[in-house]
Amino acid sequence: MKKLNANQKLLLASAIITITGIILSGPIGILIAQIKPQPAWQGEIVFIANYHYVQTVPYLFGFLLILGFTLFMSASFRLASTGYQKILRIAANIFTAVYVAMIGLNYAIQTALVPALIYKNPSFAGLFTMANPQSVGWILEMFGYGFLGIAAILIAPVFNKGIRMNLIRYLLTANGVISILGAAATTLGTNWLMEWPGIVSVVVWNLLILVIMVLVIVDIYKSKFAD
Repeated sequence: MKKLNANQKLLLASAIITITGIILSGPIGILIAQIKPQPAWQGEIVFIANYHYVQTVPYLFGFLLILGFTLFMSASFRLASTGYQKILRIAANIFTAVYVAMIGLNYAIQTALVPALIYKNPSFAGLFTMANPQSVGWILEMFGYGFLGIAAILIAPVFNKGIRMNLIRYLLTANGVISILGAAATTLGTNWLMEWPGIVSVVVWNLLILVIMVLVIVDIYKSKFAD
């Protein structure tokens, strides 16, 4: 049995944190938020009348995703072997930093600013809350993950050793394309995010990430127990 090196441990931790973040911010977080559900957007008055802080739980858990993706990109950074890959990995880290800034800002807005604005300036609460499909929050969300998509495509080439690694590369690229297309579609409007195209894209995106992270875990443990 081989000992895991520092980079493998970081990759393993990033995969576990990311999977945990997806589960908690996704199905579990949404289920908790339904304790005090928010109806479909009908304006600031209806939003405020139905608001409860429990609705911010998915965004609070979303910070785990930021941590997981940051660690994943950092660990993947060290897998680059050729000069070409090293250039791409630097660009990937830059785009990841943009993602962290935009998504971190959005989740801070959803968990701290929106609750404060409800009592101080309700009209601005409607401008920022993601309960409103045309809010600033959705612009930050879609473009932030669009930048992460670019980072995923740029870092994908470092996963090129073995069947599982190659599959990770293809899935990262596919996930990146979906993220970029989502950001591009947002320039045409945001109402689709609350309809079936938006729901399907979110489900597919999350499934791709889950499969990628599971493959990372399996590959690390296979290498650990290899002769």
